[in-house]
Amino acid sequence: MIASILQPPYPLPGQATETLAWQSAALGRLDKQATDLIVLPEYCNCTGGRDFAETLHLLDNQGAEFVSELRLHAERIQATIMAGVLARDGDGALRNQLLVIVPGQPAILPYCKNHLVQPELARGIVPGECADAFELQGVRYGAAICFDFYFPELFSHYARQRVDVLVVVSHQRQEPGENLEFLSRARAFDCGCTLLRSAPAMPRPGTGGRSMVIAPDGRVLADAGDCPGVISCSFDPKARFIRAASYSEPDRIGDYRELIQNACRPELYRQP
Repeated sequence: MIASILQPPYPLPGQATETLAWQSAALGRLDKQATDLIVLPEYCNCTGGRDFAETLHLLDNQGAEFVSELRLHAERIQATIMAGVLARDGDGALRNQLLVIVPGQPAILPYCKNHLVQPELARGIVPGECADAFELQGVRYGAAICFDFYFPELFSHYARQRVDVLVVVSHQRQEPGENLEFLSRARAFDCGCTLLRSAPAMPRPGTGGRSMVIAPDGRVLADAGDCPGVISCSFDPKARFIRAASYSEPDRIGDYRELIQNACRPELYRQP
């Protein structure tokens, strides 16, 4: 499988439409069948509003046009698109969700951000209520959106579901890049699967960005660094971390996550 991950520039005040245009242009440069999966960051349809009123205006206007374009790009490129979007439910409730567009199929919203930051709660955004893996074309995916990234319990949950690929769409703008790399590698290692991360590039070097592909053993396969751009990386979605045997045991003992799950004692970890 080939994944292409967008790392757009984070817009300065008044430049939200420029970031939408950057994303459209980046998608337009991807040739037909050049990639299998395209990942865009959190709030990719309405990033950069100077206040919540402008964010909602973007959501309903230029952002809505951009989401419609995503379907056209998916069909032209013949690739699945996974994008972090702010979206309204049928009852009008706002949710921070992962939008998945598969060519020739209806779009789905398989994951809603479960852990909201205080500004999102203050704006009436509704948190998710579950964290179920979803399957596409024989590959099992788990998703996380921005603040979800900091909750190891979520990734233990995905490890138990034996996900093949973690998709992390983010909007982290103040976290040092080395922290983002460290946590991405840890999350991939904990789940024993490949991790794909997409986030915007910030104007200040060393902060934010770091869209990347992480192997199940925690190795960085591709890293966008601090600058806007698109990274593409080939990987095996069914790859697993096969650890070395313990001392005096046979040469290999197999899948790392299966070993952990078999030795796990959940009765010790229950919270009061």
